[in-house]
Amino acid sequence: MPAFTPLAATNEKNRPLDAIWSNEEDDEEQETVVEKRGIVAKLFNSSNAQHAKLLVLAVLALVHFYYLNDFLVKFAAVDEMSQDARYIKASGPNYAMDMASVRYTFQGFIDYKKNLWMTVGAMCASLATTASLLTIYSGPRDAFNRAAMIVIRVFDLCAFLFISFLLFARISSAVVINHTTQHSLRAASRISSNIVNDLANTLSCTVEPRDELPICSRQIIDSIFPVKLIEYLIILCLLTGAYIGLAYLIEWCIRHFFPPTHEKLTPISAISRNLVASSRCSSDNSVLIAA
Repeated sequence: MPAFTPLAATNEKNRPLDAIWSNEEDDEEQETVVEKRGIVAKLFNSSNAQHAKLLVLAVLALVHFYYLNDFLVKFAAVDEMSQDARYIKASGPNYAMDMASVRYTFQGFIDYKKNLWMTVGAMCASLATTASLLTIYSGPRDAFNRAAMIVIRVFDLCAFLFISFLLFARISSAVVINHTTQHSLRAASRISSNIVNDLANTLSCTVEPRDELPICSRQIIDSIFPVKLIEYLIILCLLTGAYIGLAYLIEWCIRHFFPPTHEKLTPISAISRNLVASSRCSSDNSVLIAA
């Protein structure tokens, strides 16, 4: 008679109801693993880091958009003045010094414009890598995607931090423009008053304070990023880059040193199901033994 007991237990294990319960318990285990992820892991999740970087890139883009058009108008006027000054016949004892002052200030404008477009290019590259990373995050995690993610992450961090170095280099050009613009306009007026009048008419300003017209040098300086704003953007980019790097590090540490575990306390519902299953199994076994 006892030989029928393993058969009864085997039949009981293959019951559809127990299969459903086992599937539900697996789902509960998966949900418990997800819930056991701490606040730090959620805060420094790589997808969250990429969304934070997108927010910083949006701030940079808005600031550039606000200043870009006005600066390009002022740059074109200063460029025309500098080109016209080259074709004027040398006159006066200080012509060489005045011409050097005009060229030095205009070179600062050229460096600032180059830096501006390089920053825009770096933002586009960083935006493209962010889109690629977010696409991989939502896709399957096969070996190719993991290798591609590592490569894109390295390029992503370098491209984003490159914006900080470009902004830091822009400070020198902004300082040159701030300190030499007024002196350069006065030097240009000593070379020829016509080229300065053309610039004043284009920008609707005046070189020397008179009437109610704004000062040309002040208009030109206001068209570039203030140094304090550039410093703020540098700090913002560096903090965001550090946050992205820390997110990558925490994600790697969690995956390698603190993998998710399936060990957990058995839920009350699972205990009740096991009790019901064991009672039913014992009743069936007793029936078979009695038979």
